[in-house]
Amino acid sequence: MAKTTTETQSKAKSGSKSEDNKKSEDKKSDTEASDAQRGDQARARLASAGRNDACHCGSGKKYKKCHLRDDEALAVRPVTAPDAQEMLTNAWRLFEQRRPGAAEREFRAALDAKPDLLDARVGIGMARLSAGNADGAKEELSVVIEAGEKQAAELREQKVKDAFTRPEIQPYIRACHAVGCLAYDQDRFADAATDLERVYSIDDGTVGTEARLIAAKALMKLDKAAEAAAVLEPGVSAESAASRVQLGLALAHFVAGAEDKARTALAAALDANPHYGKALLGRVRRRVENVAGSQPGSLEEALVYHQTYGDVWTDPAKAFLEKVLDERDAARRASPAAAPEEAATPG
Repeated sequence: MAKTTTETQSKAKSGSKSEDNKKSEDKKSDTEASDAQRGDQARARLASAGRNDACHCGSGKKYKKCHLRDDEALAVRPVTAPDAQEMLTNAWRLFEQRRPGAAEREFRAALDAKPDLLDARVGIGMARLSAGNADGAKEELSVVIEAGEKQAAELREQKVKDAFTRPEIQPYIRACHAVGCLAYDQDRFADAATDLERVYSIDDGTVGTEARLIAAKALMKLDKAAEAAAVLEPGVSAESAASRVQLGLALAHFVAGAEDKARTALAAALDANPHYGKALLGRVRRRVENVAGSQPGSLEEALVYHQTYGDVWTDPAKAFLEKVLDERDAARRASPAAAPEEAATPG
């Protein structure tokens, strides 16, 4: 009985406390509403009354001698905290406009507003890269990589292959990709291969496939063609870059001495985009500025591949490519489908 009474008293106190809290919250809400209302009224009076008009309170004094200062104080809107996400969005917009200095300042402001916003650190790194500050870029990007390494290791252990679809790991992937590309540009090919492996080991999407292509190119620079082929092979089914992967695979197999595999990969690449041959052999001399706009199978895609990866195609590899192209042309001319359809035409 005593226990039940104690529980009842406890519940009653809890209920009373809840009611008090509710009354307190309601009172606070009413106060906020009334403050907003008084502010609106003060702004209306300031807009409609002149300084020398009679004060609205009925005192008979001029407005400036009576309630003007009070209304000016009420009319000031409360300062709201900066929105880190809005600043981040604006910073990326500035970056896309090729204004790295302004973008970095906005990324920094977003980071100041939200210190754990790793996307802002990635942005600072990218802005510094764009401005030519490689050391400063690497410093910021390394912080992001260190922060995400534990989670990335867990994803590798779980054999996750779509990591870039997960927003929480995207800053890590972007940072690894950027640091890997920077290492390649600085001729640190072994570092590039290691950094980019962090990306494609957990992502088989567009970003992961691009990482494979650049990592394989780094391995080719290190005379590790067989390793380059092993990196590329899982990417042959990539949705948007399969033909570029096959072309890189053809080169890697050829240099590694596996000519039959090279022919198979090259045939797959040329079937998907017949422009690769003339682009790599220099038969079309044009530079594509809008890399993102190149469509699969287009001449622009072939030219972008040449701009990005053509430097690892050695003279023997180009001679092999030309030989395969000649064989394909000869086979096409000899095929019945390529001959004029004279038999189908009435005599």
